[in-house]
Amino acid sequence: MSLLEISDNTVSPPQPNGGENHQSDSHGHISATLAHELNNLLTVVQGQADRLFVKHKDDAVLAPNLKKISEMAHRAAELVRNAPRLEINPTTA
Repeated sequence: MSLLEISDNTVSPPQPNGGENHQSDSHGHISATLAHELNNLLTVVQGQADRLFVKHKDDAVLAPNLKKISEMAHRAAELVRNAPRLEINPTTA
């Protein structure tokens, strides 16, 4: 641990618990923001794929590919929604 904890462009003395709560809160905020932004992007991808699928549903080549894009965007969105529940335990070498 360093003598000073630097975060959000401010410097403060170290906390008794080593700043672990602040670091955990920061990681949680970053994770939530990232999940939100990814979900926004995936919503656009899924929406556009669905819109194009309706427009080209009779196209034997394009329709299955658009359906697959929509399905994968939906699956990715589910992963993003469930990501905060995932527990990652890094191993040390």
